[in-house]
Amino acid sequence: MKIVIASKNRHKIEEISKKLNMLGIKFLSLLDFDVLEAPETGNTFLENVYQKSSFYAEKLNMPVLSDDSGLVVEALGGLPGVHSSRFAGENATDEENLNKLVELLLHKGISESPAAFVCFMMITFPDKKGFWSEGTLKGKVITEPRGSGGFGYDPIFVPDGDTRTLAEYPMEEKNAISHRGKALEKIVKLLKEKLK
Repeated sequence: MKIVIASKNRHKIEEISKKLNMLGIKFLSLLDFDVLEAPETGNTFLENVYQKSSFYAEKLNMPVLSDDSGLVVEALGGLPGVHSSRFAGENATDEENLNKLVELLLHKGISESPAAFVCFMMITFPDKKGFWSEGTLKGKVITEPRGSGGFGYDPIFVPDGDTRTLAEYPMEEKNAISHRGKALEKIVKLLKEKLK
């Protein structure tokens, strides 16, 4: 079986493909196709993940695994949420998004806030049938980035029960506890059942 990972983000593709490889599932990604960008106009992670996976499954006529994930910060009323990857603007870099979040917290006089990384993942087949899962990693955001690993908001996110940011974690350790890892674990179980 071949599955298309609906992403062009190399970090994300690497994280997801490691799990699929263990199942013996061959994968492609959007880097392998010349296809239009799927719409992401939903107000929730689940709406966005459904839009993405069904759009690409139809266009590519293959099973598609998509995820929509983001950071939900309590002090910012849940922002950046579904806008995490474009928080500082449509084509913003990870650094610009992170800086905007830090600026907003500092503007409020806050140096840290409870937060959670949330991930919704969905596999959709060309017949439009599929299944989804969810994963969450709770912790807090800080305003002084630390670490050189990971991507996105990892340098300012400290998981509950630790003092390190996710950017200070080795990749294997991060994948074992990450929101995406948890959602992927559930999706893989569902996929194993489907493959039986």
